[in-house]
Amino acid sequence: MQSRVAVVKCESYRPEKVSAALEKIFTALGGLKQFIPPGGSVLIKPNLLTDCAPDKAVTTHPEIARALIRMVRQCGGNPFIGDSPAGTLKIDAVIEKTGFRALCEEEKVKFVIFEKEPCVAHDYKGVSLAVAKAAFDADLIINVPKLKTHSFTLFTNAVKNVFGLLPGFQKALLHRSFPTPRRFGDCLAFLYGIIKPGLTVCDAITAMEGDGPSAGTPVQLGFLAGSADGVALDMALCRMLKINPNDVLYFNSLRRAGGGECNLDNIELTGDHDELSRMRPIRQSGIAKAARFIPGRLVQFIGPYLWIRPSFTDKCTACGRCVKACPAGALELSKPENAAPQNSRPRLARQKCIGCCCCHEICPEHAIKMTRSPLLRLVSLRNLKT
Repeated sequence: MQSRVAVVKCESYRPEKVSAALEKIFTALGGLKQFIPPGGSVLIKPNLLTDCAPDKAVTTHPEIARALIRMVRQCGGNPFIGDSPAGTLKIDAVIEKTGFRALCEEEKVKFVIFEKEPCVAHDYKGVSLAVAKAAFDADLIINVPKLKTHSFTLFTNAVKNVFGLLPGFQKALLHRSFPTPRRFGDCLAFLYGIIKPGLTVCDAITAMEGDGPSAGTPVQLGFLAGSADGVALDMALCRMLKINPNDVLYFNSLRRAGGGECNLDNIELTGDHDELSRMRPIRQSGIAKAARFIPGRLVQFIGPYLWIRPSFTDKCTACGRCVKACPAGALELSKPENAAPQNSRPRLARQKCIGCCCCHEICPEHAIKMTRSPLLRLVSLRNLKT
């Protein structure tokens, strides 16, 4: 049986436009009611990476969540919202800035802060993953990612969005345990297999391209998409956006584990996909495209010559977020004696840096540039030409 993916045009976040597009998606999937048991609890899981306003395209737009809340209630379900942002941020600031505090107050729905809730431990290769218990207690998880390119995993949508079910700083620590995109992708695929949301709705009205998930450029794609199979959804959208699925390293792990449909021939596309498939290719992250060429088997021998490291521009305000976010402890805030605050800069201990891009992801000023070693630039260029 084929996995069905519905892609529907939606050019703005006006509530009536969003509701109409979602109705069309759910009709194509057989109706929302089939996913929700009578009186069942429904976790709506957005992407609330950081404290950015909705128009920055860093986080899921609250109007998508608003429409889902109302639709879930119409189907007899009990919705609530939950997420965990990057580990160094105060969740209250994130909820406020992203518009989700106002949303929850207006719709009288609870926001569950995963850091304040129990967790369920799972072991992956000797590393404990503490997953929010709310994900297992809910009768249905509606995964609501923001479509973005990503500086480490290349692409972030349905599969990557479950990472937010790991509360607190452990998200950064996993980068230390699994420092290459391939190893991190294997861990991410394992996590998705544990959780496997029953329904995914993708916010791609305004997406992000380039060096996401926070420092890229907003791009108007003008659609919403949905599927009961988040892996199939990600595969289909990669094809639409001209991203090679082989470059998104967690797909190989999901294919081996049977975590979702990874064969495009077994994915049925419905809705407005024919028209939308003619859009221009999305601009991908140069950082991520370079990182995938780091060879796992040879890294112990040539690793010192293949690296990706942060550098800091004049936009830096010495806020210290990158220092707190670094899972390897490779950054410290350096301030010369008697220097003005604006002359402070994070100092990098190069031998500790694992190239995970956590600092780049968390910087509110987009003041961090990830630079590649000369050898990695050469390897990347040669691979791109072949």
